[in-house]
Amino acid sequence: MRSRYVAYTRGDIDYIARTTAPEAREGFDPGSARAWSAEATWLGLQVLKTDAGGRDDAAGSVEFIATYRRGGDTIAHHELSRFRRTERGSWTFVEGSPPATRTPATLARPKVGRNDPCACGSGKKFKKCCGDATSAIG
Repeated sequence: MRSRYVAYTRGDIDYIARTTAPEAREGFDPGSARAWSAEATWLGLQVLKTDAGGRDDAAGSVEFIATYRRGGDTIAHHELSRFRRTERGSWTFVEGSPPATRTPATLARPKVGRNDPCACGSGKKFKKCCGDATSAIG
């Protein structure tokens, strides 16, 4: 992954093509990739997570954010890329996609309404007890 990022920063699109799996080259346009790479000011690569891809693995994945500036905009490209090892032992890019969206955390208990009894056990309504902004300790 890092070598492909560096290749983009240097405009080495031939390396990008060589390290792309044959089935993933179908939609790859070297001319467009070269122009895009040249127009970008590369700001950094952050590897967030890897799965497999070690010495004894035949495949692996990398979740990353590549940040660049283009046309006055700063763009953070967040991707989950899959790679496969060739017979010669080198890695090839198979596919990339946006990472799965994470579902937001939910409360384990229902939200206390303003007119519900206060959870502190005072016997007052929540709005007149712990929910009263004027009684907050500051």
